Amino acid sequence: MISWLRALACRRWLRRRQIKLSLDRRRLPRGAELWMESGVSIGDVLPAFRQLRVGAMTYIRSGCELINVAQIGRFCSIGNQVIIGQERAGHPLDWVSSHPFQYTGTALSYEGSGPAAQIGHDVWIGREAIIMEGVRIGTGAVVAARAVVTADVPDYGIVAGSPARLLRYRHSEALRAALLASAWWELPPAQLQGLPLDRPEAFLAALTAQRPPSGHRQVRVTRAHYADCTGEEMWQ
Repeated sequence: MISWLRALACRRWLRRRQIKLSLDRRRLPRGAELWMESGVSIGDVLPAFRQLRVGAMTYIRSGCELINVAQIGRFCSIGNQVIIGQERAGHPLDWVSSHPFQYTGTALSYEGSGPAAQIGHDVWIGREAIIMEGVRIGTGAVVAARAVVTADVPDYGIVAGSPARLLRYRHSEALRAALLASAWWELPPAQLQGLPLDRPEAFLAALTAQRPPSGHRQVRVTRAHYADCTGEEMWQ
């Protein structure tokens, strides 16, 4: 009963900071840190990262596996059962065997992890896609459902297939450059919704008149507690 009440109190504490987190923080790896900005929504996912920062307004559906990933930008849309940071060499290929019996309880050790995956801003990843570790998904990119991404995806590129290949870009080269230079994701959603979002050129023209600083709050989650950027903590 007490643990249920504590969990309820923590969910309410997060919601006051405009964050929804279905993940039980006790499932985080020891020493792991999850940083979230306001507007983030994370379902019941498998956390295997060491440190992950998730930007404002990003949502991650349940069933996802966040393995070796360090950053997911703002305004990202991530479907169910996506795997981000899949190990490329989780088992040794040049040893006698690929089985972990060789380095479990023995004098040998094996570390198969490579560099972390990085996801830019405004990225849409369809359900059951797999993003390999070390891959950078550029801002504005789209990854089709069930794609297997083994190489970097350019800004505003649309990729599909296994292995994923570039199909086309969402916008012209000039418009892509202008959108990247605008850094519109730094603005609060309420201000963006007052602009012509369905017409990118008109949106950019209207954006030049207003450039307030980013006002996104951050919350840090570990196995032990929650804390926001003001230093206020919520212990469990």
